[in-house]
Amino acid sequence: MTEEVSTSTIQPSAHGYLMLLVGDERATSDAALGIALRGAGHNLRVHIIEFQKTGRDRGEVKQTASEIGSPGTSPERTESAVKDARLHVNRRVTNILVLEGILTLVDQGLVNESSILELVNNAAPWLDIVATGTSATDALKDAADSITTMETTKAESNGSELRPGIHY
Repeated sequence: MTEEVSTSTIQPSAHGYLMLLVGDERATSDAALGIALRGAGHNLRVHIIEFQKTGRDRGEVKQTASEIGSPGTSPERTESAVKDARLHVNRRVTNILVLEGILTLVDQGLVNESSILELVNNAAPWLDIVATGTSATDALKDAADSITTMETTKAESNGSELRPGIHY
């Protein structure tokens, strides 16, 4: 006699996995880049899109897969970054897509939350989307598979020099 196994518990999701990293921007960046590094260590295809950081002296900007558009946050640069994210979702070859700073732009009204929801809904089940920023809308929280709130509890404030690799 064989035991019947419910396929509903083992079937993959019909869409991508959404992880929100919310809170202190440096902490969310550190966590997202750690996830990207961990994924690369597993030979996964990782793509990082920096939505806000553009300073060429920032270590993560020097190493990201693409620097999109002109420096700073502008509607053109933001649209180009969203278009790049759509391209990676539609090509179906990326395993981890990091949308660095996109939640902050949603909060500022520069990106519509529906753009992120569309990415997740159109993503292959094997695509993990990591979105970072200072806050997340209720709709994004509802759609998320995982939410982590990041908080800096101590930071040196005596005007000491910023350390490369630690602070930028």
